[in-house]
Amino acid sequence: MSEEQAIAFLKDWRAGKTEFIIHSSGSTGDPKPIVLKREWMEWSAKVSAEIFKPKNTDALFCCLPLDKVGGLMMLVRSEIWGIPVKVVEPSANPLLTDVQGTIISLTPYQLHHILKNDESLDRLLQFREVLIGGASINSELEFAIQELGYVNTFRHSYGMSETYSHVALRTINGTEASDYYTPLRDIRIEQGLDNCAIIYTPYYPEGLHTNDIIELDSQGRFKVTGRADFIINTGGVKISTEMVEKLIADNLKTDNPFIISSVKDEVLGEKIVLVCTNQEKFNYSDWSFLDTYSPYAKPKEIIQIRDIPINRSGKVDRLKIKEMLSSET
Repeated sequence: MSEEQAIAFLKDWRAGKTEFIIHSSGSTGDPKPIVLKREWMEWSAKVSAEIFKPKNTDALFCCLPLDKVGGLMMLVRSEIWGIPVKVVEPSANPLLTDVQGTIISLTPYQLHHILKNDESLDRLLQFREVLIGGASINSELEFAIQELGYVNTFRHSYGMSETYSHVALRTINGTEASDYYTPLRDIRIEQGLDNCAIIYTPYYPEGLHTNDIIELDSQGRFKVTGRADFIINTGGVKISTEMVEKLIADNLKTDNPFIISSVKDEVLGEKIVLVCTNQEKFNYSDWSFLDTYSPYAKPKEIIQIRDIPINRSGKVDRLKIKEMLSSET
């Protein structure tokens, strides 16, 4: 299916088509159609080339959905950069078979599975550039990347469907590793009154207001600390689910999948719960380390489900989890 989609897109692209329709990831609501204009797709690919510096000997490996911006822009980069692209069906671990390429784009979910398999890990190390996007990276995965050494460069992207993929990048490993994203050329990031990022690009000169809560430094770089729409109001106190998840991951050092969510509560309004696939790994944990953030951040209940749902963009499907929890209460 992906190969057929790629052939159809490239046919339209080479015929000079000026607009393409994709759909948003649906991580915070129903997927919505987004019109991408050719001139800005070309612009994004050209600006990205200044970072990735493609050579004649390079080749792209695309294992992302082609109806989303991440996968589609791999095809555009191939056309603009003048290098070949190999397209395969998206899967949890797309490197289980022989692969060819020097530049690859992955979701954190895919990277997690690749690192768990020795054969796919060896294949990953053949890529000189590994672009990770679509979701945040937890501290355990980031540490695992850094433990691989400096054989290749891992970059974490910041962007969305509306911004034609990434508008900022941060390096995860090597001497240039940083927690802060650096905007690409002609991109400016400002912090709104609600502490959320406002993105200014040549195609959004008026600014695109996001729900990403950021810290901004004096050089214009920024760190994402959470999302405004992932905030839980429990007992009148606003708690960032992503902040709690990071603290739990940092302190428990567990590779068992989990997510922080909430269910309705008569007293608190919303009650914080930890949703996982193995309840025993979390039942007897001491949550006092969360007091440094907020006493209200402690999970009031541990709920076990069979699998953590992932949407087609490789992100945890938080809305699906909320639906599952509400149907059980």
